[in-house]
Amino acid sequence: MKILFLNTNIGYGGASKMIVWVANQCAEEGYDVTFITYRESDVNQYMSPKIKYIHFNLENGGGITLKGLSTIRFLRKYIKREAFDVAVAFLPPSQIRLSIACLGLRTRLLYSYRGDPFHKGETLKLKIFKIISNWFFSFADYYVFQSNGAQKYFSKAIQNKSIVIPNPINRIERTVKRSGNVERKIVCVASLDLYHKRQDLLIEAFIKIEKMYPDVVLELYGDGDKRDKEVLYKQSLGHPQIKFMGKMDASSIVEHIQNAAIGVLSSDSEGIPNALLEYMSLGIPSVSTDCSPGGAAMLIKNNVNGLLVERGNASALAKAMSYMLDNVEKAEKMGMEGMKVVDDYSEKKIKSQWMSVLN
Repeated sequence: MKILFLNTNIGYGGASKMIVWVANQCAEEGYDVTFITYRESDVNQYMSPKIKYIHFNLENGGGITLKGLSTIRFLRKYIKREAFDVAVAFLPPSQIRLSIACLGLRTRLLYSYRGDPFHKGETLKLKIFKIISNWFFSFADYYVFQSNGAQKYFSKAIQNKSIVIPNPINRIERTVKRSGNVERKIVCVASLDLYHKRQDLLIEAFIKIEKMYPDVVLELYGDGDKRDKEVLYKQSLGHPQIKFMGKMDASSIVEHIQNAAIGVLSSDSEGIPNALLEYMSLGIPSVSTDCSPGGAAMLIKNNVNGLLVERGNASALAKAMSYMLDNVEKAEKMGMEGMKVVDDYSEKKIKSQWMSVLN
């Protein structure tokens, strides 16, 4: 089978991580895999040497512009010449380009929806783009969703040719044992993003309880755009217990977060949250908002392997963090229960589901 994977770039985000992971699994299975990017050329995820990786610097921005049309023309010629059996895309810019490029061709389209279709509050421009991208999304032959909630947003026609496949997680190896080494800190690993990740909510919640726990710090790992960072830095002024740790690679982050008292996800919207999976895999007691469209709720059994709170509610988040800090034994028990998530979302199980869909 010849498979084409298309993405704008190979960045640090969850969608890039997963599309490269699926491509790697296909290559290891012996499929003929090509991966094309058409914006940034940096490769920030491991890619199997068995994959034919091609980067064409055809665009320097988003949207269907003249540069976007040049991408579509290139893709159509390339796909016709190479006669791919399947073309895969995870994000709207690539799905739009593939839908147009493959019109009338035999190549089958497999699209995965990685975000939250229910999320509100976009600008008019983003609302128009969402309508357009959802229309081109409907051109695919089959679909993969991360959660049942996201799947149910779409029409019955799309639901009937789709499957829910969550993200995989491998057990992450610790560098230091947890017992006797728990640190009085709360960690959050996510891009600094006021719209989805909501570190502003987490900072607000932490400020509510910081005087109760003068020995506890909040560490925020990740980077973001200039505006979001400025807002978060301003919000944290005068609160020295809040620390911005910057962006780190996966191996470095493990060393820093593995013995944190709590791992927090404060998002309004997520697919299957990779950060939450990683906290739980490491045995870190986890607190998460019940982010739309239900990915966190798939992972956390409330009061069993973590705490799930109403999204957008800083007081509820503060109360949950306070509970974990006050009830260390119960928190550690939840952390141990959380480690079982690795068995439910093992790479072996998730790979089998993806290979079945592609076949």
